[in-house]
Order: sequence, then structure tokens, then C-alpha cells
Amino acid sequence: MLNYIRSGKGDAVVLQHGLLGGGRYWTPQITHLRRFFDVIAADLPGFAGSHAEPIPETIAGSSAALMSLLDTLGIKRFSLVGHSMGGMIAQQIALDHQDRLEKLVLFGTAASGELPGRFETLEGSLARLAAHGLDRFARDLAATWFVAGAQSPYYEFCLECGKGASAAAAGAAMRAVLSWKAGPGLADVKVPTLVICGDSDRGTVPDTSFQLWRAIPGARLSVIPGCAHNAHLESPDLFNRIVGDFLLGRT
Repeated sequence: MLNYIRSGKGDAVVLQHGLLGGGRYWTPQITHLRRFFDVIAADLPGFAGSHAEPIPETIAGSSAALMSLLDTLGIKRFSLVGHSMGGMIAQQIALDHQDRLEKLVLFGTAASGELPGRFETLEGSLARLAAHGLDRFARDLAATWFVAGAQSPYYEFCLECGKGASAAAAGAAMRAVLSWKAGPGLADVKVPTLVICGDSDRGTVPDTSFQLWRAIPGARLSVIPGCAHNAHLESPDLFNRIVGDFLLGRT
């Protein structure tokens, strides 16, 4: 079973991290949302506290692992917040299990793994992982998540939250992203959806969020200024207010 953090009470809200992340990097969001919700933040198989779990080769495999955890916990309906690769997992769940979702938040993510405009291609990232190893790759990647790069006060925190992952898990995750595409099924997603991103995101550039927003009928869009890929840490108060108000039905 996946490792997870659970805090609060009320309707369930699930927070899903992306590549080389972990559930703990949602700490500011857990602290905020647990006042209103039963918050669950899972470590994906192969990452952080779930490093010993079998590593999926596809986004569908990762979404199945998350759904299995929620079934084990008895969570029948939930709102889902997915970041980066976790946002692709969230889209897959919306396509396969729409009846289980209350609300959907797609954060710093895209509708396919092509990721035009990324700071480097995923093929380039795979080559760099193979050439330099996981530790250097993780440090280089985490620096792109912040406007201030490695000088961000949350840089080391993110690296700590992601500890436990292996090079095999990172490689499998990037190959899974490369081969994934949501497809035309997004037009049939009727779940209330918020698409949110930082205006300086170099990993999933804002254009990919705009395309996702246009693909889902009735979706809302929010762009957080002065933030890169990890806007939830660079501007946590604003991020929490936007996402919290959406989940609470205040906007």
C-alpha cells in the first residue's frame, strides 16, 4: 500500500505530487485545508515513503495505485489536486472514474507528455539522469521549480521531501509521461475543475495550462504571478486561498 499523510476531517481532498516529489511537500496546503477537509497526500509508487512499491510504467498504472489506496481507506468520493505528473494522474482518474470526483484541481500540468516549451525535453532529462545519476539530476531539476532556483528557501525542503526515490523510478515516471495523452475525453469531463499555474513555470509552461483550461468545459483558470513550477510553496498563502475557496465553493 502507498505511504500517505492524512489529517483533518470532513469531505476528502486528495493531494498528488509529481516527479521526484512526496506528500510532505504539500505541508502548507495540508495545514490550511485540514481545517475544512479530510486531507490525504500519498507518495507515488517508487517515490519517497512508497519507494519499495512496484514502479508503474504508465500514468494509468500510477492512477490505479492511487485509487487502490483510496479504496483501501474507504474513500468513495473525493476532490483531487494533482501537480505536474500528478496532474496527469488526476486527469486519468477524471477520465476513468469521473463518478468518484467532487472537484478537480490541475496544477502546473498539461494534457499530454509532449510538454512544448519545457526547459529541456524529457528525452534530454532522461539522458541527463543516465549521465549524472539521481542526486545531481534531482538537484538540477528542483532548481527549475522556483524563480529563485536553488536559492529558494523551499529548495532543500523539496529535496528532503523527495528522498527515497530511485533512478529507476524517476526514469520510469518520465517515460510514462512521454507516452501519455489525455486525448479528446477531456471534453466529456463535467467535474468542476480549476486549472492553476505559475506565470514563470519552466517545466509545464503556462501555454500548456491554457490549453488544458480550454479543453475542459467550464473549467476555471488562475495564474499566480511571480511563481514557477512550485507556486504552492513560492506563494502558499495565495495558492491556498485560491484552491481552498474553489474546493469550498466560495468562488
